[in-house]
Parts: sequence; structure tokens; C-alpha cells
Amino acid sequence: MSESILGLLRPGIRDLHAYSVPAISRIEVKLDANESPYALPAEAQEELGRELAALPVNRYPDPRAKDLRALLAKEYEVAPESLLFGNGSDEIIQILISCLARPRPGSVRASILFPTPTFSVFQLFATTLGVESVGVPTADDFTLDMPTMRSALETHRPNLAFFARPNNPTGTLWSAADVLSLANEFPDTLFVSDEAYGEYATGSLVGSLADHPNLLVMKTLSKIGLAGLRVGFAIGGMSLIAELDKARAPYNVSSINQKAAHWVMSNHRELLRKQCAEIVSERSNMDTALNKVAKLRVFPSEANLILFRVGEAGAGGGPKLWQELCNRGVLVRTFGSSGPLADCLRVTLGTTAENLRFLHELRAALADLEPDSGA
Repeated sequence: MSESILGLLRPGIRDLHAYSVPAISRIEVKLDANESPYALPAEAQEELGRELAALPVNRYPDPRAKDLRALLAKEYEVAPESLLFGNGSDEIIQILISCLARPRPGSVRASILFPTPTFSVFQLFATTLGVESVGVPTADDFTLDMPTMRSALETHRPNLAFFARPNNPTGTLWSAADVLSLANEFPDTLFVSDEAYGEYATGSLVGSLADHPNLLVMKTLSKIGLAGLRVGFAIGGMSLIAELDKARAPYNVSSINQKAAHWVMSNHRELLRKQCAEIVSERSNMDTALNKVAKLRVFPSEANLILFRVGEAGAGGGPKLWQELCNRGVLVRTFGSSGPLADCLRVTLGTTAENLRFLHELRAALADLEPDSGA
């Protein structure tokens, strides 16, 4: 590609790092991607296969996802017209930023704001869409620094403010009261409660939508056992959703994904809830076990993941332990040795057997690394 064409890229694109998933060989326990560890029962998979086989794949999918829309509207007790569907919640984020990218009077660019560290896709899409991203540092324990947050909102006047509740990768559940108070104080900013991990916590803001016209809630089916379907949705005021829907790609949720999501949610919703409850129980056990391991700082979590720091930040213990775990067949997420997540690892809660294997290999790896001052 010639430099003349590459020179047409939006500023900042060439400095980006693409969202990547490590391809590690010989992994036996995969706990790096915040997925549910539970597959559908074999008989359910067979029945679902028969349902999907009957789909007319030569035809386009329902552009309005009518059946799935009605089902989810009933579950969340909202009007069907309050829902916007995306190919995962990632597409919802992209639609929101692209639609609300109009600079305010006197500004060259629009801006979005979010506490940091958080889901990297917020900044990724801001950069690709030419919008300024404002990361507001959280406290040392990753809770919201409310004075700093208010100051940033006043200074930057963002069009959008994203709050992942619970937050990825820290697992922190930022206070609903705090987010709503900010929404009240800054009525010309759209506040987005990203509740991708909401099934593992309490305090959804869906019930607050009617009283806060500048509030929108994002949900996804990915974290409750349907990650392969890539079905995300937003719930908000009908007038706003109607405008956002104009920017949605035609037929963006496939017939197969719509049908599979509707069938599973209709026939096995209680099973999914039970599995989420089991993961919450495993989270409690994992938290207790990790807090007994020397040299680890374990951060409280309300998601299906737990973040912990290995040794002192910046000493290099996190990547060393991550590599040692990979060598032992266990994959978790590493965040390097710099920045606010320096030497942190994030483990997704798996089955009881997977979690026990992780803890066993973790203790063994730390013992092997003991002579090394970095871990």
C-alpha cells in the first residue's frame, strides 16, 4: 500500500493496536476471555441444531429481530421500541459514538469519557471515528474518584460517558447512585451503563431509564453462555433509539443468531440463570483462595472474573507468572508491567475443576518463581 493512501488514514489509526487474542499452543484450561464455561446440554444442542437447520438461509434475516425483540422486551419490562440490536455490544458502542460525534459549539472534535482502566473498545472506536477519548483515572482500588470525574465532565463536556458496570477488567461495580447523580448534574451528556456482566451483580439501571432521559443501558448475551452468537442490545428512550437505529447496518444480526438466541432464551433461560449463580459461587471460593496466596493483591469483583496483582507494580511479576501458567497449560489474561494494570492478571471463573486446576498451577508456578524477585 502506498504511503499516499496510508496518509489518508484518520489520525491515530496507525498508532492503534488491533484487538488481539493470543494463540497459545497446548492450553488445557482457557480462563482468559470472560466466557461462560458451560455448554448447552447435548440434547439441547441437538434440538437447537434441528431448529437452525430449518431456517431459510437463502433469505435475509428479519431486519427488526421481531421475535427476539419481543422476548427481551418482556424480560426487561420495556417497550419493544426501546431496544437497539447489535452484532455484540461492540457494534452498539460503535453506533453510539458515530451518531453522537457532533462537536459542541467552540470545539473542534466531540469527546467521549470513561473511567480507566476499562473496556478497551471504548477508546478503540473513539479513535477510529475521530472522536476525542477522555480517560479518567480511578482510585488505587479501581473505585470511582468522584471529584476527579466531576471535574473531567465539567472540563471536557463529553457527548457520551461510558460506565461499565461491573467493569472489565477490574470487576468493580461502580455505584448506581454515583452514576445517576452524575447524570443528573450533566443532563446534556448521554450516560451509558454497560451491563455486559450484569447477570453476576445487582443494581441494573434499566429501572432508572424512565426518570433519566440522558441514560442508556447496554446488555449482551455473550457473558451468560451465548458468546458465539454475538447478540448485544441497548435499552433507552424510544426517540433516541429510533435515531440510533438509522445508523445500524441492515440485517446486522443474522437469522441463525436471532433464532438461536430466541430458542435458548425461551427454552433454557432458567438454566442460564442457574449457571450464572454457580459462577458467582465459584467467584466467592476463588476470591477466598487467592487472598490466601502471598504476594497477590486481589481486587473485589462483581463480574465473572477476578483481577489480581502479582508482587509490586512494575516489578515484572505479572508477565512472568502468566508465561509460567501458559507453560503449565493454563491461559489467563495479562496486562504487562506498566500503566494502572501493571503486573495484573485476570482470571475468568470456570468450572469447579478448571478453577481448582488454575489454583494448583498458580501455587506451583509461584513456588518455582520464588527465587526470582520479580514475582
